[in-house]
Formats: sequence, C-alpha cells, structure tokens
Amino acid sequence: MNGHEQFADDLALYAMGTLEGDERLRVEGHLQECPACRVELEKFRGDVALLAFSASGPRPPARSRERLLAAIAKEPRRIETRASRPMAWWRAFEWAGAVAVVVMVLLLVRQNNDLQRRVADLQSSSARQQQQLLQAKQLVGTLTSADAEHYVLVAGKSPPQPQGRAIYVPSSGTLVFLASNLPQLPPQRIYELWLIPTKGTPIPAGLFRPNPQGSAAVVKPPLPAGIEAKTFAITVEPEAGSAAPTSQPIMVGSRG
Repeated sequence: MNGHEQFADDLALYAMGTLEGDERLRVEGHLQECPACRVELEKFRGDVALLAFSASGPRPPARSRERLLAAIAKEPRRIETRASRPMAWWRAFEWAGAVAVVVMVLLLVRQNNDLQRRVADLQSSSARQQQQLLQAKQLVGTLTSADAEHYVLVAGKSPPQPQGRAIYVPSSGTLVFLASNLPQLPPQRIYELWLIPTKGTPIPAGLFRPNPQGSAAVVKPPLPAGIEAKTFAITVEPEAGSAAPTSQPIMVGSRG
C-alpha cells in the first residue's frame, strides 16, 4: 500500500458498503488503475465476511479483526457521520421482525377462529344427529309397540287410489301417519289430519302437503296422551289449518 495510504481508510469503508457520493466514485476510479489496492480491497472484504460470521460461527483470526478495526479507527469523523446508517439498517430489521410477529399472531388468531367455528359446526352437527337418532328410535318404538293401533284410510276406488295409514299409541299420544297417491292441492289449500275420539270433537293432528309423487307424512304431531281414538280422517282446509273441520272428509280410516 506504499503511495496509497490516503485510500486505506476509504477501502475499509468501501468494503463495508458505507462509502457514498464523490468519495465512492474517487475510490472506484482509483481501483480501476491500481491492482495493489484491488488486492487490499479483497482482503478487507474477507475481513468483513469473517466479522459477519463471528456472531454465530467460529471466531475469525485476531489479526484480521485488528487490521480492519485499525483501518476504521484512522477516520473517526467518517465513522461518526456514518454511524446512523448501520443503526438505520438495524432499525429496519427490527421493524421487519415486529411486522413478521404481528403477521404470525394474526394468522394464529385466524386459525384459532377457524378451529373454533369447525368445533362449533361439529358440535351442532352431532347434536342434530343425536336428535335425529332419538326421533328414529321413538319412531321405531311407535311402529313396533304392542299398544299401537293401526288405521287404514282410503279414498275412492279407481287407481291410483289415495291411501293413508295411521299408527297410534293412545297411552303416549304418539302418532305416525303415511299417505300415498294424494292429488295436488290448489294454492292456499292444505290437507289436515284429524283424530276422531270416541268421545268429543275432532282433534287437529297435523297439516301436510304431498310431494310431486303424491306422498306425505305426519310424524309425532302434538297430541294429548290418553285419548282413545275412534278413527282418523283427512279434510282439505285453508293454508293455515283449522281448529275444526270446515269441509267433508275426503278420507276416513277404519281400524285394521
């Protein structure tokens, strides 16, 4: 470096990437003409790399650190004026780390909310399935009960003949009614099933509309327990249903 001492400090700063402006241009111009300074620059870059790895890797040779620090120490003014630049980089890294932490927290919160919704959906689905299973057991219990009474409802004689079957357990007031081949109704009209007791007036036992194939069902309508049934009947009523029949029954059952 004989004859080039004036570039020694600038080469150290140039190796660290902190030299800017005219000073950087002056050094780059000199490096194009001076092989000795180019060799010295590569040594400084090697020293900087060793220092960069010293925080997590093996300790660099003491002579490399001493030579680099000695070159930097010759220019205190430049180090002071540029001290804020590395700090700015460190602050940028700190902000980037904080942003990354916030993003991770938001992702974890979102995942937690998704998991909570899934658990709630599973719990709701499980509750519905338990309710459906209970209803299925009750239905099977009604159909197979030794106390169940069976009624067959028929309308007309020409096919397809509308038919219905009522299975009724008086002690619990449980009723299951199935129908087939029912004709479709005009708007604002509905079929209504009636329990005709042995004593008293008809009791509403459910509203229903057939599907396009003419099938319909009434399962466990709210009936009082302990009512003895004489038969069951079906009438056509206004859409909201009626408290008492408003038309002649189109189907009346017989005990079977």
